[in-house]
Amino acid sequence: MVTSAEQGRQTRAQLMEAALGLIAERGWGSVTTRSVAERAGLRPGLVHYHFTSVTDLLVDASLEAARREVGRIVEAATAESGLGGLGRMLDAATSYDSTDPTTTTFTEMLLAATRHERLRDGLAELLRESRAVMAQWLRREKAAVVNPEASAALLMAALDGLVLHRLIDPQVRDLDVRRALRRLAGLDAHGENQGGSP
Repeated sequence: MVTSAEQGRQTRAQLMEAALGLIAERGWGSVTTRSVAERAGLRPGLVHYHFTSVTDLLVDASLEAARREVGRIVEAATAESGLGGLGRMLDAATSYDSTDPTTTTFTEMLLAATRHERLRDGLAELLRESRAVMAQWLRREKAAVVNPEASAALLMAALDGLVLHRLIDPQVRDLDVRRALRRLAGLDAHGENQGGSP
């Protein structure tokens, strides 16, 4: 038997998944209470029962999606050693394209973060957590970097930038960036930490 609390969690999850699909298809500003309810197959009143506004729903859904996606990538990358982990990050960065709903959702989310403080703060917290995990990984790998925190920030920003550049300029897809990323991560110093190939 499903408890009311479990039913509430399921309803929230349905609404958030519906909202994410609509963000990708129509854009952040075009998502309405009615469209979310219709997509989820629920009554419109349930949107406002579970969320104070459509904006709160979009923020919660976006932060949950960002946490899942970034967590998946960072976890996969840091579970491997050296170049194997770096290869996982590069694979993830090069897997996004302009037709991918995740790419569209993240683009909309970043634009919305310039207008919604709670979204911006949530994304900033997620980035801080991810950078900390990456810095810990660099320490564990004994990477040849002076400041693991700064190197983690640069590495993650470089991968984010690579996604952006590949989306805008298809010629970037032909560049072999593996050696540059290895050097940036401090995994290319004097032939050390060569345990795998991205």
